[in-house]
Formats: sequence, structure tokens, C-alpha cells
Amino acid sequence: MRGCDSRPGLTFLRNLSCGIFLLGRGDGMVDSGDLKSPGRNAVWVRVPSPAPMLHSLWYRLLARFFPTAPLVTVGISKTALLHNFDEYAKAYPDFLLAPVLKSNAYGHDLGLVARTLDTYPLAFFMVDSLYEARRLRMIGVRSRILVMGYVRPESIARARLSRLDFTITDIEQLREVLPLLKRPTRFHIKLDTGMHRQGITEEQLEGVSALLKKSPYAQVVGVCSHLADADNTDEAFSRRQLAVWKRLVASLTKTFPLLEYRHLSATKGVRFAQEAGTNVVRLGMGLYGFDTSPQTSVNLQPVLELRSVIASLRTVPSGESVGYNAAYTASKDSLIATVPAGYFEGVDRRLSGKGSVLVRDVACPIVGRVSMNMVSVDVSKVNSVAVGDSVTLISRDPESPNTLPRLAALVSSKEYRESMYVLLSHLPQHLKRVLE
Repeated sequence: MRGCDSRPGLTFLRNLSCGIFLLGRGDGMVDSGDLKSPGRNAVWVRVPSPAPMLHSLWYRLLARFFPTAPLVTVGISKTALLHNFDEYAKAYPDFLLAPVLKSNAYGHDLGLVARTLDTYPLAFFMVDSLYEARRLRMIGVRSRILVMGYVRPESIARARLSRLDFTITDIEQLREVLPLLKRPTRFHIKLDTGMHRQGITEEQLEGVSALLKKSPYAQVVGVCSHLADADNTDEAFSRRQLAVWKRLVASLTKTFPLLEYRHLSATKGVRFAQEAGTNVVRLGMGLYGFDTSPQTSVNLQPVLELRSVIASLRTVPSGESVGYNAAYTASKDSLIATVPAGYFEGVDRRLSGKGSVLVRDVACPIVGRVSMNMVSVDVSKVNSVAVGDSVTLISRDPESPNTLPRLAALVSSKEYRESMYVLLSHLPQHLKRVLE
């Protein structure tokens, strides 16, 4: 029979491409070619096909031995990253530092930043999810990790990663996870001091302490909260939170006097860290070069730069339009460059008609709409411009017109600090990061 193993007592038909196997007992295969009439004792078995694995290996080998240069890259300055960490360590010597790596390290690359800082003296790396923690362990990162976001109770109970702490974000989460624990598990208790997103409230704290005290496996090693308005020059709301924090921490330490970690302040609120009686400062935007605190001043260097290339050049006559909806009309004959990076690659669409890029150190305005995968810029003032020239979309040079703070101000002048977070976290993960 065509395609079959006709050994006595067994009929075996295989379709390699889809991984479907048909087994029989040798007494009922009718036409092995069309697979339509297996005998009464035939059994269908679906197993993983080796074909996808071979394809994956083939493409990995192609990528390794015949690499292609990406059209959009994210440059990460190792010097700037380490400089920023050291600056905070010098400015706040009484505190441990906890680099915040959530959201792909604010667009900088989770693994790259973690590997760069892994040997530095730090409290722990902070991630948002168990998935991010697993990624760090898979690439060999050894430092302690704190998952600060919500994790399903059953996932906490099943977790097997070393040197891993979880955050209790809600009393219901705590009630569900405690009966599931089968081994010692370390927790930071998040307190709701006024932001009202997550955390244990003052009314719940006594009951929470009692639940934790009864558990043979729950180890309370930290307490934390978050300031909602720390970047405001008016400190009234932050000081109300600070008062609640002090009260709740004092209550919790009666039950758990040996807390290893107490953290309230991130980059915005680092000025409150001493007064709050904490011993850890969470470094988010400050680590990446942007001091978002209104009252402190640390000498920081931007870490990230977004770059692409000129893909084409064309002269657009006066009166002709460029891009979608004819949003831009040339007032004179103009040399327009097309850059293969759009809002999918992190060039915010709100920069249409008002942002700029750097070509050969010359600021060139964005003209027309930012498209999904490309943007048009006027390079009429650039001498000897050519296809293939480098284009800096986000510059780390503080004198450039397209630094992250300046682009964020163009996107939203009233909330430009928050816009910086948005612009960074929207840089897609597939873009190649290059440590420089």
C-alpha cells in the first residue's frame, strides 16, 4: 500500500507536513492514498510535526550567517545608563536603588538593561509581571526580582524562580493565594495611601496582618506604596499620602518588625524618601536619563536614541502636496526625504507637521502626516544629502530639537512629563536595540 508500513499486524500512515498519523492493526486500511477509509481498528494520532521546527532552525541559521541591517534601530548608551545609576547612588547614599524594568525597561530593552546592571549593588529589579521575571531568569540575570504588578494566586503558588518576591496588591488576592502556598514565598505588602488603584487599605490592615501571621509559608519582607502627585510643586496631596504611609507602616511593623525593604518614592518623589523612613528608592525615568522631580536636580544623561535612514529622495514642486489628506503643501520647490519609520515604529502621529528629525546634524521638519511605517521630512537645507543617510528620530543630545522632552512637549504641552513615559513605552519591542 502506497505510503504505508505493511508490517504484519500494523498499518502505519504518516503525513509529515501536518503531523497527522493513522495507526491500524493491519486489517482495515482501504486506500492509503486518500486517507478516507481507515478500518474499524484504525486510530488517528496527532503529534507535533518536525517541519515547523526545521523551518525555525533554517531561518535562525539564515539570520546568523546572512544578517540584514535593520532600517530602524534603538541605540542604548551603556555609559549613560551606568552614569545615571552612579549619580543616584552618590546623591542618595543611604538608600538602596531598585531599577524599574517594566514595559520593556521603558522601551530600552528589558534584558539589555538588566544584564548591564546585574553586577551592580542594588536592592532588586522591579518588573510588572511574572512573564518579565521569567524572561530575566532565562537570559541568566541573577539579581533579586520584585514583581510589582498583579499575579494570579495560582501562578504565585506554582512559581519556581529563584530570588523572586511578589507584591500583594489586594486583600482578595491574599485570601486566595495563602491556602495554595506549599513552600516559603516572599511578599511585599502594597498599601493604599490615597491613589486608590491597588493596595491594602487602613481598614483592612489588621485583618491582613492576622492572615499573614497564620500562614506557615508567607514571608513578609517588604512594604510599599506609590505617590500619585509627586511631580506637582504643590505637595499637599503627597503629604497627605505620606501621613497615611507612616501610620500604616507603624501598624504593620508591630506584627512584622524585621521588614527588609520599605519603598514609597520613585524618581518623581525621591525627595520624600528620607522623611518617609524608607530604605529603597525605585529608579524609573531617572535611570533612563530624565529627572521628573520638580525639586531635585541630578546630573543625568539620556540613554536612548531612535534612528533610521533615508529611503528615497524626491523634489516636490511648489504647490504640490505630500502624504495623506494633502495635509502639507510645498510653498516652494522642496527636497523631501522618505524615512521608513512611522507611528508603528514609535514616531508619534501627533508629531505630524510639527516634529523634526536630524539629518547630518541639521534639523529637518516633518511634513504631512506621519504614516504607519514611514514619515516625510524636508531636507532642502541639508548639503549633499543622499539615500542611506542616517536619520535621528529621537536624539539623546540635549541641544537637539528632537530630544524626548521636546517631542513630548509638542505632543502634549500640559502633560509633557507623562507624554515622555508614553513615547518611550510605545517603542515596539521588535526594534533592534544596540548597546553602544
